[in-house]
Amino acid sequence: MKKTGLICLFLMALYQLGAQPLLEKRVSLSARDEPLEEVLYQLIDKEGIQLSFSNSILPPKKRVTLEIDQQPLGTALAQILDGTPIAFRVVGGQVVLYRKKEQPEETTTYTISGYVKDAETGEAIYGAVVYEPDLLVGTYTNEFGYYSITLPRNDHGLLFSYLGYRTDTVTLSLLKDFLLDMALQPAYLAEVIVNSFADSVQLETGLSQITINLAQAARMPALGGEADLLRIGHTLPGIQTGTDGFGGISVRGGNVDQNLFLLDGVPVYNAMHGAGVYSIFNTTAVRSIQLSKGVFPAQYGGRISSVWDVQTKEGNSNFFQGEVDIGLSSGKLTLEGPFKGKKGSFFISGRRAFFDFYSEPITRRLRRENDVDGSIGYYFYDLNFKTNYQLSPKDRVYLSYYQGKDYFTDRYDQFKWFADTLAALRDKEDIDWGNRIASLRWNHNYNNKLFGNTSLTFSQYFYRSEKLIDLEILQNDTRLRRDIDYSIYFSDIRDFSLKTDFDYSASPQHQFRFGASAIKHRFQPGIVNFNQSSIIGSIELDTLGETNKQPLESYEFDAYVQDEIKIGKFLEANIGLRASALAVEDKVYLSPQPRVLLSYFPDKNLSFHASAGRVTQFLHLLSPTSFGLPKDLWVSATAKVPPQQSWQYVLGVKRKFAGGLQASLEGYYKTMSGLIVFKGIFLERINAQSWQEPEAISRGKGWSYGLEALVQWEREKASAWLGYTLAKSERQFDNEINGGRKFPTRLDRRHNFNLQFLYKFNRLWEFSLGFVYATGAAFTFPLEEYEFVQPPGSPPLDIIQTPRPVDNLNNFRLPAYHKLDLALNHYFWQRKARHAIRVGVFNVYDRRNPLYYSLRDRFDESGELNRQIIQVSLLPIFPTLRYSLEFR
Repeated sequence: MKKTGLICLFLMALYQLGAQPLLEKRVSLSARDEPLEEVLYQLIDKEGIQLSFSNSILPPKKRVTLEIDQQPLGTALAQILDGTPIAFRVVGGQVVLYRKKEQPEETTTYTISGYVKDAETGEAIYGAVVYEPDLLVGTYTNEFGYYSITLPRNDHGLLFSYLGYRTDTVTLSLLKDFLLDMALQPAYLAEVIVNSFADSVQLETGLSQITINLAQAARMPALGGEADLLRIGHTLPGIQTGTDGFGGISVRGGNVDQNLFLLDGVPVYNAMHGAGVYSIFNTTAVRSIQLSKGVFPAQYGGRISSVWDVQTKEGNSNFFQGEVDIGLSSGKLTLEGPFKGKKGSFFISGRRAFFDFYSEPITRRLRRENDVDGSIGYYFYDLNFKTNYQLSPKDRVYLSYYQGKDYFTDRYDQFKWFADTLAALRDKEDIDWGNRIASLRWNHNYNNKLFGNTSLTFSQYFYRSEKLIDLEILQNDTRLRRDIDYSIYFSDIRDFSLKTDFDYSASPQHQFRFGASAIKHRFQPGIVNFNQSSIIGSIELDTLGETNKQPLESYEFDAYVQDEIKIGKFLEANIGLRASALAVEDKVYLSPQPRVLLSYFPDKNLSFHASAGRVTQFLHLLSPTSFGLPKDLWVSATAKVPPQQSWQYVLGVKRKFAGGLQASLEGYYKTMSGLIVFKGIFLERINAQSWQEPEAISRGKGWSYGLEALVQWEREKASAWLGYTLAKSERQFDNEINGGRKFPTRLDRRHNFNLQFLYKFNRLWEFSLGFVYATGAAFTFPLEEYEFVQPPGSPPLDIIQTPRPVDNLNNFRLPAYHKLDLALNHYFWQRKARHAIRVGVFNVYDRRNPLYYSLRDRFDESGELNRQIIQVSLLPIFPTLRYSLEFR
């Protein structure tokens, strides 16, 4: 009851405490028989008013004489436009002028369709708003920049807008179906994050649908000065992550495997580099990103918590250009340009991390100071390639390819003499993982109302890790004994899919989207544990026995339809149904998934939202470890293990105020079933079949609920947002896991505050700041999985595996997580080049936030091995120095 009361009070405050709207801003103006156009530009230049209009709608002979002193902007505009057919309306943070409409004599309608592109590069703009302010109707472009809107026969003023671009207005007399392509000019300062359709409250589809402005995200503080999509996502309410991004992302209490990452429409199984240090999405190669963290439309499926829809750049279709970007953390090279005849373009970008250049010498020196040999090494690389070609005015094909890989190695060798006997203890871990993705897409414009896209895709995720504890006893160069504990984890997933999607613009009140897909999944997970207490000369995988490499295959089929409905002037709905089926072994799972998203707009500054939906996930993720680097094995639902299911319910409100301020509050409740947890410490061998046995996994369910508040502030030279999340997430499994009791998830954080601020001094200099404070993540204290047999005064004689069940999962909390980041960016230009230098500090006050706790055995002065609990903190204070050059 207390929480409900707080929500009601907040909603009332948002409705009642709004500051003066934009049209009540006081302005002064003086004109003596001046052209209307010049008077309007006075408002823009002298008063800083953001006006958007097309000169073609202005009466050419209209002249204005008036004297205005500190009058409301609405009053001033009414006087300026008196006697003209021009009206005005506030759209987002600007005032838009448009031609007044006369009541049509007939109900004949025609369709306007075309593409919206970037004026400089020719790239398609995904999610651009196409809006008719007089009729309060509109639409948005799809991922290929295509739009279609049907309007009555009459004169119309269409607004084209997208975050980071200047709004453009086109006036036309609609007497037949019309093809209209638009090119939007980039704007230097714009919002970093906005809800979909931020430029038009009448077109919003809900608070949970978010677009991230990549140009502005690049200006915020970042590790190594390199902007990262997922790290920007960490700053948003409802998105939790491990320390410094390690350990994956939890969206609204979901598991890390419940997030759907799409790269040009192709699912990505692991979107992380370095277990979360960076994402695989090279920002230089990314064109747009749409995030759905609540109930998402029926066009999306396959995961139950969130969708990250990432579209890569198509390549500059106007001229050749490139970019060199290098910093302390990584280096990037990008080239793009048009084909001959400008019927197509290409884009290629590569990135390589430099962490191994620092980590190996630094860790080697530190370990030698403690009489230990070895080092830690890590790096990753990415390669993005994309090309497109126009076959005809209605046909275009796209070919995309991505490849990325991570390498991690850890050597920790100790040597201890016992009289004439040497004990050599080697601890070694090698891990490599990565993705390969390819897609061939063909889109076709069937007519001015129907657009289709067909895709053939391939996605592969591979993972392999080897962990070796090697104890060797030597005397006079003769090996007396060798004992090892050796573990191998491996996973190979391959998906082949065929899908087709259609956009159909039936009328201004109905925008349909429908499609179908078929996917073949092939899974090959495996774990091998080996312990040998005899003298052996070498360790090879073949000596460990047959691991049963027969893969598990499954077939997934999906079909969906959704209708974006406009009901009157104030209500919008997105109603959809997704039907999914999985055929695996001798079992077929069927899953209908209804989705309903509602938005109500009582006025232009206030909106209410509600949504509910069911989602099915046919995949599971096995995580054998609860601390340290993840060893994640993907598997399919089977005849023995059903798929995951989730229902989510969302209520929200958004209020816009004067001065570029807006606030939102959203509450959610989510249930999850069909969850599994891996009891990996009880199995010596696991493969594509044995993982589903009762000895390997436990089944359970989960709940999550919370409140999310976001306050955004946008001015001419500054922008900021403050996010807060109050959340709880729990799981419950059978009696073998935590005694059947509920327990918090690993990324359950009760409170999470995040502040981001950006200030532009001028076109050359800008400053940004980021601060975060969050409740410490839950964790299970590590238990020993092996121990050494060592008589007093003698070297160790044996390694014994000692797996122990955990009675209290996640019953401890890491210390509260907090840090401060600062950045200063400087830009300068030459004839055909743009330079940027980014300096800053990550983790300014050197907060050693613990990543996890680990067990490590070390010889003491007497030669006895002692087990220590080590706190691992990976990202201390870290300087930022990065230089980028864009050239033509």
